[in-house]
Amino acid sequence: MESAAASAFLKSVMGRLFLVLEKEYNKQKGLRQDTLSIQQDLRMIAAAMDDRLHALGNSPRRTAVARLYSEEMLGLAHDAQDCIDRIVHRLTCRPRGGGGGGGASLVRRVAHELKKVQSRSGFADEIHKLKSRLKDAHQRVISIPIAAPTYHEFASPPPSSKTCRVARNPVGIGKPVEELLSLLDEVEGEPEQLRVISVVGFGGLGKTTVARAVYDSPHAAERFDCRAWVAAGRSTETNGDGVGEILRDILRQVLPEDGMDVGDDQRLEALLTEYLKHKRYLIVIDDIGMEQWSAINSTFEDNGERSRILLTTTIHSTANICSHGNGYVYQLNTLGEEDSKKIALQGVQSPELEQGSKTLLQKCGGLPLALVSVSDFLKSSGEPTGELCAKLCRNLGSHLKEKHDHDNFTELRKVLMHNYDSLSVYAMTCLLYLGVFPNNRPLKRKVVIRRWLAEGYARSDSLRSEEDIADENFKALIDRNIIQPIDTRNNAEVKTCRTHGIMHEYVLQKSVSQKFIVTSSRDHPRACVNFNNACHLSIHGGNVTDGDTSDEDLSRVRSLTITGNAGDAISYVHKCKLLRVLDLEECNDLEDSHLKHIGKLWHLRYLSVGGTIGKLPSSIGEMHCLETLNLRRTKIKTLPIEAIMMYHLAHLFGKFTVDKDDMKNANKMSKVMKFLSGNKSNLKTLAGFVANEGQGFLQLMGHMRNLRKVKIWCQQVAEGANYTTDLSKSIQNFTKVPIDSAGANSLSLDSEECSEDLLNSLDFDPCPEGFKYNLRSLKLHGKLLQLPPFVTLLSGLTELSISSITLTRDLLSSLINLGNLLYLKLIAYQLENFEMKKGAFPSLRRLCFIVQSLSSALPAIEQGALPNLVSLQLLCPGLVGLSGIQTRHLKHLKEVTVDHRVPDQTRHDWEQAMKNHPNRPRLLLLKSGTVSVESEGPGQEEAYAMREKRKICLVQPSPDDGLDSGLKKMRLSDSSSRLQVTVHP
Repeated sequence: MESAAASAFLKSVMGRLFLVLEKEYNKQKGLRQDTLSIQQDLRMIAAAMDDRLHALGNSPRRTAVARLYSEEMLGLAHDAQDCIDRIVHRLTCRPRGGGGGGGASLVRRVAHELKKVQSRSGFADEIHKLKSRLKDAHQRVISIPIAAPTYHEFASPPPSSKTCRVARNPVGIGKPVEELLSLLDEVEGEPEQLRVISVVGFGGLGKTTVARAVYDSPHAAERFDCRAWVAAGRSTETNGDGVGEILRDILRQVLPEDGMDVGDDQRLEALLTEYLKHKRYLIVIDDIGMEQWSAINSTFEDNGERSRILLTTTIHSTANICSHGNGYVYQLNTLGEEDSKKIALQGVQSPELEQGSKTLLQKCGGLPLALVSVSDFLKSSGEPTGELCAKLCRNLGSHLKEKHDHDNFTELRKVLMHNYDSLSVYAMTCLLYLGVFPNNRPLKRKVVIRRWLAEGYARSDSLRSEEDIADENFKALIDRNIIQPIDTRNNAEVKTCRTHGIMHEYVLQKSVSQKFIVTSSRDHPRACVNFNNACHLSIHGGNVTDGDTSDEDLSRVRSLTITGNAGDAISYVHKCKLLRVLDLEECNDLEDSHLKHIGKLWHLRYLSVGGTIGKLPSSIGEMHCLETLNLRRTKIKTLPIEAIMMYHLAHLFGKFTVDKDDMKNANKMSKVMKFLSGNKSNLKTLAGFVANEGQGFLQLMGHMRNLRKVKIWCQQVAEGANYTTDLSKSIQNFTKVPIDSAGANSLSLDSEECSEDLLNSLDFDPCPEGFKYNLRSLKLHGKLLQLPPFVTLLSGLTELSISSITLTRDLLSSLINLGNLLYLKLIAYQLENFEMKKGAFPSLRRLCFIVQSLSSALPAIEQGALPNLVSLQLLCPGLVGLSGIQTRHLKHLKEVTVDHRVPDQTRHDWEQAMKNHPNRPRLLLLKSGTVSVESEGPGQEEAYAMREKRKICLVQPSPDDGLDSGLKKMRLSDSSSRLQVTVHP
């Protein structure tokens, strides 16, 4: 495991190192050979580590030499990273005195160039030292004889290939079994065809147990002519991909014994297809792989007999492919609190035990295998007590990492290890990084990705950008259920997530053991933690940082995350000279003085602050590398103009205006206009600013050529001002794109404080030839009586959100003309009646209503309207029954979401409607912001209309590796300029 992490981190560092070498040092003849050599050396070491991992598989073998070697390689990678950061700082920082607009004196520029020459010379020395250390480390390890592992040490099958494990006396499976049994049947009007049902969920969730209960049920026995149960994972042990063994196993169970004499796989497939041709069959394949399904799915032809195939898998993409078309993907959920107690505590009840086990059960996250492991541990330790549970909770990570006496966590450890090992080395690093966040904390997808990018954990290639690669890593973690979605975006992308409780504990332990992350919390107080040589520092859970830190080395700290009361931990900020990420958003005791010297953190790429911060220092403009500045949770209302002149700033969040004094300062405005007109601004997200009569951002926005997302709060201004004209011009400039451009811009306009005529009065000029007005996403909030005319001019509009006290019939009827919409969200206190007639919203896939008034009626939906709708959200606490909505007309419907406060009868009516729909859509209950419905006075309407965004959430009841002998046969050359590799058979 250490080797995997070392390899992952080493490759991440290599990417940045090679980029620097190629850009700066290949220009110098004296360094060219050395830089090429160290690139080859690092590549070879990383490849050798990967070979070792592949050779050993899941071997329990572990050697001290391997551990020390991995630690040394990690240390080398860290030092290479330090070297990069120092040299990049020296070579790319601009001489002080000119600010973002330039203009440093000749003397300063000459002095700066001299320092750059000295830096190149110093880097040459560091390159030689790194090469020498790499060579020495390799010579040491190849000189020590290490016995190669025997076959039995590395031939143990992965967790997915273990024998079928079905829990005895399972808890909490009643509802999933009932729902899956209903999917075996057909409803009125449903075609009599084959259906593939995929059960997906994290390893250890009980998929096999649930599938077995369905298979063994009397209902299944009565409904099908023949049945077969196959463990696909186990089949891979004896037959490569296991395809032939899967088919053979099915044939043994469905075909009379006199027909078992078959030849090759092709003959086997033909025989099975012929036999099942006129049968109604149920086949369950446990732990199916995508390649296996691709190889066997043609065997199961749709014979019109209403047959069913039930599959289990841990991977969403596999489930989606297997059940594509008329199939069904069933997401198995974790257990609730009461069922978790039943399993872990075995019915023992006491206030002391309940209190002491609370955090432990939270870490288990409702995962049955984790709860069973805890239960076995408590049984083996005697009578369970709260104190024993609390101790296990503190040491849980240790049990997950390695075997203890009377080990009760073996199976769970295998599952977690398999999830980790299935990732690419880059995705491994991204997963390890999530340990900096507290367990079970909701994480915003974009925040996670921006932090990965700031850390350098995603590197672009010739085909993909850094953002694309980071997004792929995030999707890989979602796909394997390692992180769980909480909320989805308009286009079904995951918006908010959290790591699975027990997987988070495993990842955190792995990260901490490798000094990748060091944490300080109530469970791990400051006195017990050594911060020396840590990469990422996470301090949360209150003021837990008491102690002397003067001797601690924080030079390698790349990220610092503090939540709760910072205490003396805030002093760490300026000790971390190479800090890239500083997250103080959830810090309670921040003061303006804490940010006084923030400009000295030259390497900082991500800064998020909160608390009582009310002002940014002008030195913020000196943060050359800053990419993300998040001020949403601060009290900052004005922004220094210097913040706009940061060369790499891409994402700026908050609600502010430009400092008035700065706008009046001719010298500063000259610099900022020169900066913007030179197309030096990299700002992509500006969310957002207050547009007032002082112009400010409205004046500057048109010169920000890279903007992709903008949020504007409009203010009421005095009559006679050019406010409307300026606002209209800014929006036109933002939305105007070349006619052949697809466009992906997003705009949010909040006009709540203005008159109802403001948005209607925005007058767009005719678009110049060769251009068009284009937006992908638009949010409108305010007093809206009709659809603003400019909306109909926007081509490419696929996402629209409208929020107002009352949504009128005229406004709603105008929306029907927006034929390209994929997502529509309507938020109102009162909704007037309107109809969606046949052909309305032909492209719409997701429709959301948030309506508070009990007297509002939902729209009538004619048959033929919304032909492609897959998701319908009705977040209306006063919803009565189905409100006249005929869901059977929505042929592609997959899910319906209702407010969790709806009456029980309404919930029952929707459950029944989902059961009677041919697609069996999921019914989800969502919690939304608490809004009283007892009074319907005007004041409450105003308050409700202000809530454009409402928080929602689902209501839901390795061993370390040794060194490969192949690695020992590599020889680093004595030459300082070339790597010699000899391959021995």
